Formats: sequence, C-alpha cells, structure tokens
Amino acid sequence: MNATVPEASQQWKKTKGTYRLWDNESVTADKQIQYHFETHVRPQLGSRAGCQRILQISDTVELDYTGKRSDERLGPLSYEHQRGLRLHNSLLLNSLGCPLGLLRQSYHIREDEFFGKSRERVKLPFQEKESYRWSEHFQAGQELCRRHPGLEVVYVADREADIMELFLERKEPNMHFVIRSRYDRKLADGRQNLAQHVNAWSPQGLYSARVFDEKAKKWRSAQLEVRFGEVGIKLHKAAPAKKHLPPVRLFVVDVTETTPGTGKGRRIHWRLFTTLPVHAMQDALLALQYYLFRWLIERFHFLLKSGGANVEDLQLETPKRLKNAITNYSIVAMEAFKLRYLAEKSPNEPILDVGITQLEYQVLYTYAQENVKLKVTYDPLNPPSVKEYCTVLGQIAGFFPSKRQPLPGLKIISRALEKLQLLTDAYLIFCQRT
Repeated sequence: MNATVPEASQQWKKTKGTYRLWDNESVTADKQIQYHFETHVRPQLGSRAGCQRILQISDTVELDYTGKRSDERLGPLSYEHQRGLRLHNSLLLNSLGCPLGLLRQSYHIREDEFFGKSRERVKLPFQEKESYRWSEHFQAGQELCRRHPGLEVVYVADREADIMELFLERKEPNMHFVIRSRYDRKLADGRQNLAQHVNAWSPQGLYSARVFDEKAKKWRSAQLEVRFGEVGIKLHKAAPAKKHLPPVRLFVVDVTETTPGTGKGRRIHWRLFTTLPVHAMQDALLALQYYLFRWLIERFHFLLKSGGANVEDLQLETPKRLKNAITNYSIVAMEAFKLRYLAEKSPNEPILDVGITQLEYQVLYTYAQENVKLKVTYDPLNPPSVKEYCTVLGQIAGFFPSKRQPLPGLKIISRALEKLQLLTDAYLIFCQRT
C-alpha cells in the first residue's frame, strides 16, 4: 500500500501490465468495488435468525492533484487553480461499528464552466447536480435491501445529505437513514420553522460522549442534552422544479452541548433526521450512536490520503487510470482499516475468523520473537485474538503499547503490513529453496 507502482511491481513487465490494466476499457471502479463486495463483504452478511442491521456511512473527500501529471485533465476544487477530483465513498459497518468493506465508490470532476456559479447549478435537474451522488449511494443501499430481505440498512451522512429528494426516495421498509440537518425546514402545517418548534421541546435526558475537536485536533468529553420527537417538514421556498415535492414525516433527535467545550471548537449542536422509530431515550441514543460512527469514514479517508495509501502522490496522466488506481488502493487500504478497528471493536475475535492466514501468523510471531525479542510464541493450535495480533504487528514497525495508546494507529498498521508482506515473501522463497 505504501509503494509506488514500479516499487510494488519490481519488474518492468509487471509495471507496464499494471498501467495497461488501469487503462483497459473493461476495467472500471464500479466493477472493482463490485468484485470487492462479492468476495469480501457479502460472505460477512450471512444468514442469521431475524433481521441483521448494518450501517452505510457515506461521505465525500477531495483529492488534490495540483502540479501532478493529471492536473490539466481534472477539475477545480475549492479554488480555481486547485485541481483534482471528488471521491464519494459508502463504507459498510456492522451495528457495533466494525468495518465490513465498501459498498460503492463514485467520482466527480467539476467542469471549469460551472466553477463559482452555484446559482446557475441550482437550476439544473436534480440528476445533473453534484448533490445527486448522495442519492445514488442511498439507492445503492436500497438495492442491497432488495437483494437481502433479511438485512436492514441505516444510511448515515452529514449535512450535505439534507436533501428533500433523498428523503422521498426511501421505498424499502428495511432501509433507514440518520442524516444531520442543514436547513431550517418549514413544518408541514406552515405555521412554524423546524428550529423554533424543536427548541420548545423539553429535554429528555443527558448523554456523555467523546467527540473530536477539529480545531484543537484532539478528543474531548462532551455533556449532551437530548430532545426528540416526530415532525412533518416541507421545503421552505420551493424552486419551480421542486414544487411537486410533498411534505415528509421524520423523527428528529436534537443534541445540544450543555456547556461550551474546553477546546477551541464551537459548542456541539446536532439536529438529526431519521426514519428509525424514536419513542424513548434509548431510541434517540441509538440514532446518536449511529451518527457518531460517521467519524470512521473520515479515518478511512485519512488512510487514503496521508495515513498510508497516499493516493494524492499518484503520477498518472489520465483520469481513467487515476480512478482505477485510487479504487485499487482503496480496496487494499480497507484491509488495514478493518484490522485496526476489529482490534478495537471486536478484540476477542480469533484471527483465523477475520481473514488472517496461518502463514501470516506464523511469520509475524516467529519474527517478533527472534528479532523484536517479544515474549510471544507461534502456536498453530492456539491462535491469538485480533487485538493481540494487531499489537504484535504494530511492534514490528516501532509501536510501543501503553495504557494511553494500547493499539497502533493507522499509519503504523500500514507500515507494519508492508513489512510483514516482505517477510512472508522472503519466507516462501526460502522454503522453496530448501
């Protein structure tokens, strides 16, 4: 994952073959993600008694290729001279927050003629707008529900997904969403706005949560006051193209920090729309917990950009090559991502049950015992838990576990996996020769 294409391929014919693969008209990002889903994600869904609930976390990340070989063929980002593309991911988690894999990936390259013309873009049909990507990914979740009747999917997204068209596209009863409100919607009866109505509700309880302060760049504890109820909302001032959109009934979970945070960030205020029934404090806290899991996709994007995969360093000339390469790196990065958060969320799972091979276990523990001088022993009949394995893996890349940081971070994991791959290759070559 950390290597350039020539470094990973090591031979000229393999390097050339990789570039040809990414150039091939039959190779697309969608097909790669579909293959990843069928081979890595679908087997984890399985058949269980009752309904199995999973989370679909959706978000967009900007990838900056200013000054790279491909920048002239890409579009503007936040600034006109800043060139790149937008990558939208849908990450699947189980109900405990353990990553399962990617459901969908989509790319958007903004055209120069539309840069700085947001008023003109508003007049476009919904299917031609950039915001349509949120709806496309929501529809992918609904399609998953149709294919798996015993599956319940909860689509979790931030404020950009506060789109009336998306709310109205929900057709499957086992498809739900938790979306943070962006706009002060009008109530369906037209008498009040949403904010005025919700602020009049009585608090139903308090909840303590650990939140990441973006400005201070550290975690802090927050005391949250929770309100909830059911409302009917409609568009405040519907544009001519949206006059046909009817009101929709949703549950609202309103979360406000009781005292200003000690960090540099602003006081938390989240207003969440959800189709999950919210009739008690426990229901509201469940919707809030699902929204807090949204942070995981930001960590995945960190891993892609600077935490190990470093896809913004790719020097590929065409957008097609670039998209295929980013998807390749995404699938590989997902394995490191899953390992890190499995160790945190399901620490007692045996390694063989989560896809780690006996060979990887043997090589890692033998090397750690001999070279890192760790007190570990390879025992084929008694494999370790995923947390124990992850801790040993991090230690071959310079990680020292402590009470403050018991598990290695994503950067350490990515470096350690690279080292383990080299050790495994060397071991197999040695075995063939002897």
